[in-house]
Amino acid sequence: RVSAADCGIEPAARPSQEDVERLVRSLSGELRVPEPSINLGPDPSVNEWKMAVIGHPLWLWTDTPRTATSSHTGSGLSIEIRAELAALTFDMGDGRTVRCSRWTRYTTAVLPGAPSPTCGHTYQHPSLPARSYMVTATADWSAHWTAMGYNGTLPLRSVSSRAVPVGELQAVVVQR
Repeated sequence: RVSAADCGIEPAARPSQEDVERLVRSLSGELRVPEPSINLGPDPSVNEWKMAVIGHPLWLWTDTPRTATSSHTGSGLSIEIRAELAALTFDMGDGRTVRCSRWTRYTTAVLPGAPSPTCGHTYQHPSLPARSYMVTATADWSAHWTAMGYNGTLPLRSVSSRAVPVGELQAVVVQR
């Protein structure tokens, strides 16, 4: 049996792990991880004031899937990528951030004023009447890849924002 090398033909060199990693990093921009949905509970958009209230705990969570997969074939490589949502960081727009690796969905069964057991925030100052706080959620993903017998992990991010009006409720006592 005669090999390609016996005929003076150089076999295609297998790229190094460094070369494959460089290509994967350049292709990672093509992997689209979902933007995080920003859910607040109780949702300020459904109450009669259409705002969050200072001093009242808000629950924070996302419905974004915790995994995303992608494959890319090109440049002679087949790359498989599986991204896992590792954490969410909520910039609450009031100078505070909340980082969560777990979150709990708010339901109507939650007692009024109960703080989230996993991920929440309580505004201390109103944004109204002039504006709303811009809440920005940054999802940090860990993307595990395999290509040509090599593997590794890359960090990925996705971001979304939501305006949240925050006001103050005042009670007036009327004597009868």
